[in-house]
Amino acid sequence: MKKTTPSTIGPTTGKMRLGVIDALRGFAILGILFANILSWSLFKFTPFSTLEQLPYHELNDTLYSLLSFFIDTKFYSIFSILFGVGFFLQYDRQRDNQEAFLKVYKRRLRFLILFGFIHMLFWSGDILMLYGMMAFVFIQFRNLPSNKILAWSIGLMAAPLLIDVIVMMIAPGWMTPEQSLAKKTYIDQDPASVVAAFESGNVLVALKQNLHNVMWRWFDFLPSGRPFKVLGLFLLGFYLQSKNFFTETGRSWKVVIGFFTVGAISHFIGYQIGGSMALFASTPSDLFFKAIMVFGQICLALSYASLLSIIYYTKWGETIFFPLTAVGKMSFTNYLSHTFIGIVIFYGVGFGLGGQLNLAPIFILAVFIYAFQVGYSYYWLKYFKFGPLEWGWKCLTYKKRFPIRNSTYEKIKAQKAKQALG
Repeated sequence: MKKTTPSTIGPTTGKMRLGVIDALRGFAILGILFANILSWSLFKFTPFSTLEQLPYHELNDTLYSLLSFFIDTKFYSIFSILFGVGFFLQYDRQRDNQEAFLKVYKRRLRFLILFGFIHMLFWSGDILMLYGMMAFVFIQFRNLPSNKILAWSIGLMAAPLLIDVIVMMIAPGWMTPEQSLAKKTYIDQDPASVVAAFESGNVLVALKQNLHNVMWRWFDFLPSGRPFKVLGLFLLGFYLQSKNFFTETGRSWKVVIGFFTVGAISHFIGYQIGGSMALFASTPSDLFFKAIMVFGQICLALSYASLLSIIYYTKWGETIFFPLTAVGKMSFTNYLSHTFIGIVIFYGVGFGLGGQLNLAPIFILAVFIYAFQVGYSYYWLKYFKFGPLEWGWKCLTYKKRFPIRNSTYEKIKAQKAKQALG
């Protein structure tokens, strides 16, 4: 094998990309939009008493249950797994030149943390900053045997249960609100005032409220165990790609049915027990709920990924999933643009629809937002090689300005020049 030199280290080009991975990213972006729009729309902060006065409120419980079962945490799990897949694809080509590769990759992660920090100032739900931080730990596992990487992945995803056990023994119910007044209730602020701040139309008031939410978001990482789970999912993605899960071994109906059945049963049992993934466990039943739900979430996420992989490699699969692939190729741009669109539609500085809609119209808006992103991504990629933010990130990472226009753009430019000359 020819040894890679530092001069050959560069961004992933079109020929190096796996279409199924881009399609999965686009799929994950769709699910993440449905989960996160609950925050921008202020639905999760709107008091239950207010929601009950709005049209279609009777559908809320049904739609929220469907969201919890099929979407919530499953798509961020896919997205996190794909982060590990992406690192494997880049690292595997540079195994003979790890030092130079890691120098560039760490620079990439530093900019990811910076982008995440900036994003977090506008929306507390940012995940990029945490991804960048956990990735610095993740890359230390790169040379372990695959069986040890899988063992670490499972151990890390189970680790938050240890924190729950400690809290349950020392201070059961710690930091749990006395009364749940909305889907998300802070112990130091009532939900109505949270909605009022974002709907005030005052930028400074909204930013101040967001910083309050950021504080609690990072505290919530403890009961939810998000840092451990993210790191574990990164490792799981690395492991799965080393076994060609998305292109070969995972493309099996037995895999789809097996993971989905186990995931569905786990969720059914979890719902019968009852509990919250966002709060510390107060009782052994709470602990069991969190354990079985984490297991079920990962199983459902893998069943989705396996099913999409099967369909993608059929005769018409690539064509069918082209909208997902277009969004997936610009996943960084599309993820961040969700926040901008959400703020414009729902906050008081924009159209101010936050806190005024139930889930049915909110989900309809999510469909329109994603449809817009499909069209935007498709037409952008007709003329450009990278998404706008992807291009900027690559230029910063490699300290050089990459050409962004593709051959289609250049052909159109040449034709216009020819026409202008007569």
